[in-house]
Amino acid sequence: MTPLLRDPSFRRYFIARTSSHLGDGLISIALLFGALRLGASPTEVGLVLLAGRLPVVVLTIAGGLAGDLISRRAVMVAADVVRCAAQALTALLLITGTAALWHLAVVQAVAGAATAFFAPAAAGLVADVVPEARRGQANALVNASQHAATLVGPVVSAALVATVGAGVSFAVDAATFAVSAFALVTLRVPDKPLPARPALLDALRHGWRDFRARPWLQATTVQVAVINGVCISPFLVLGPIIADEHLGGPLAWALIGNGYAVGALLGSALALRWRPQYPLRVAVTIPVALAPLLVLLAAGAPVPVLAAAAVPAGVQSALYAVFTDTARLVHVPADLVARATGFSTVVGLAAAPVGMALAGPVAERVGTSSVLVAGAVVAVVGVPVALAVRSVRWLPAVAGSVTVERQGVAEP
Repeated sequence: MTPLLRDPSFRRYFIARTSSHLGDGLISIALLFGALRLGASPTEVGLVLLAGRLPVVVLTIAGGLAGDLISRRAVMVAADVVRCAAQALTALLLITGTAALWHLAVVQAVAGAATAFFAPAAAGLVADVVPEARRGQANALVNASQHAATLVGPVVSAALVATVGAGVSFAVDAATFAVSAFALVTLRVPDKPLPARPALLDALRHGWRDFRARPWLQATTVQVAVINGVCISPFLVLGPIIADEHLGGPLAWALIGNGYAVGALLGSALALRWRPQYPLRVAVTIPVALAPLLVLLAAGAPVPVLAAAAVPAGVQSALYAVFTDTARLVHVPADLVARATGFSTVVGLAAAPVGMALAGPVAERVGTSSVLVAGAVVAVVGVPVALAVRSVRWLPAVAGSVTVERQGVAEP
């Protein structure tokens, strides 16, 4: 870890990603309570939140194209500038008392669109600033900063909302994106020729062909989509309802969420030192750690037990992200990695709103416990299905001569 942070290029990249993650962590509570202060109904609050997330799903593939065809650093700087301006405008509207719900929805949609371009470019920029042998550690460090922001951001935002209002929280949020943009502007990326810029549709087809040529990438993408739609989304929708009705309210839910975040930090720390020979075997197996949390929540277990069960669930989240992100950096050509990230991200994210939309109606029909237990079963059953893909089992941690890159297969 120390040599990485001593490197000026990675240090600036790390500062940018950490600041950006903190900004993301500030938004949710500030946006929620900002909408409520404007008299929003629960349905309207949901629509405002959706306005910020839908553009990420729709535009992530375009963001991946931009990250592969032009300067990734420039794409990230532009996205940060847009997000800084959007959150500063939101802050101004709320502080001056001139905000309306549609203002929040429109401005957050713009910020979400910028995020769709930032994330794939950020995933690809690691390959430009970190040697191949250190990319796993680099991803683990960035992942740790993201989960630390999950702990710190909401607490800071809640304190600001409670004391000085949601508008000030958005102002701080805007400042985090300004810090990220400044760090990226001062980042010096090694000079290298940019890839040829084919027509947009040709570039999209090229990226899709490359995605389809790697069964391991398809398998992990589908597994993430299923987990998001069937396990995580019902947990996020039904969990707060259970906490409010049976566990003591919002504080109980916050304690469970903190257990997950602590686990994610531990998983990121573990990923700094653990380098399995075949990392995808570990990645596709560890989602079983979600099952106990879902079953215990369905059974109405006490909060301390649920918080403890959330820790291994958070560990698996961090390890899965680090191992799969590193696999893309190692086994996908550098000029295609942002597109690969874009395709993977959009499929995984698209399942989340579907799961959130269906969780409530299905729970009303078959029961909340049944939905959560079904999610636990899917988390377990999905493991042998993913391991059935040969390239998932044999993809090595380091690209070698035995690796058939176009097929994503590595023989033992």
